[in-house]
Amino acid sequence: MKRRDEVLVGLMLIFTVVVGIAGTVWLARGGLSSGYPMYALFPWGAGLKNGQPVLLAGVNIGFVSKVELVPNGTLLVTLAVNKEYQIPTGTTASVEPNGIFGDQLIALSPQLSVTTYMPERDTIPTGRGAATTGQVLSKADSVAAEVQTIVAAVRDEFVTDGGIAEIRRAIAELSALTSQLGTIAATQSRELTTTQQQLRSTLAAVDSSVVDSTLRAFRTSSANLAQLTSDLEKTRAQVSSILFKVDSGPGTAAKLLNDPAVYARVDSLLLRLDLLVADVKANPRRYINLRVF
Repeated sequence: MKRRDEVLVGLMLIFTVVVGIAGTVWLARGGLSSGYPMYALFPWGAGLKNGQPVLLAGVNIGFVSKVELVPNGTLLVTLAVNKEYQIPTGTTASVEPNGIFGDQLIALSPQLSVTTYMPERDTIPTGRGAATTGQVLSKADSVAAEVQTIVAAVRDEFVTDGGIAEIRRAIAELSALTSQLGTIAATQSRELTTTQQQLRSTLAAVDSSVVDSTLRAFRTSSANLAQLTSDLEKTRAQVSSILFKVDSGPGTAAKLLNDPAVYARVDSLLLRLDLLVADVKANPRRYINLRVF
């Protein structure tokens, strides 16, 4: 008797769980509310089945009530949309993943600022959906293949062809060069320190009084040179004034410099004087006659 009661309790518990799950699914699919049908076309392999939710801008407005396989490579999907929702004109339908277990849903993407709505039993245009799990895995496989190719090329370049050895050799040569540069820098630093010390010693040996007297003498010479330059400028101005007066005045010097006729007469006079002197030297008796008693 006791065992039979336990079996009845177990059966009632199982029935309650089944009824609860079925009621939850039934309520999720619309429950007592009546809806109107809309249609959408998707390619084969979309992963759609009855009961999957239909979302309009992220809001659950219905579910997939029927999926028909059309021989031309498409799926005719019937959507059961709740009466209180209307689908705006220009809305597109796409298949989106629902969770991480491969389930799907139909996402309706409306246009903004649209005030007209699609009639019942109309076909919703298909938009671009999210990548399916198969597409993602295929892309991951292609990426993995490319990564393997790159890894193989890197292995061939750096391991098989001795690339790592060349890198190590380059690093060793760079280390040697760095060491040499360090040695050179240390040597140059020591030489620079020595030069600075010698310069300080030379500067310390210089008598400041001698330097001061030399600077005073240099200043005096500069002042004398400036005075000489000023005197020369005054002399030049005076000579220029004299030359201007001679050149532009009414005197004999100005005429001699500027009048070609005067120059010609003077030249002729000098010529006659030369002839006279020559004749006197040749015939002195003609000009000088001395008699002695």
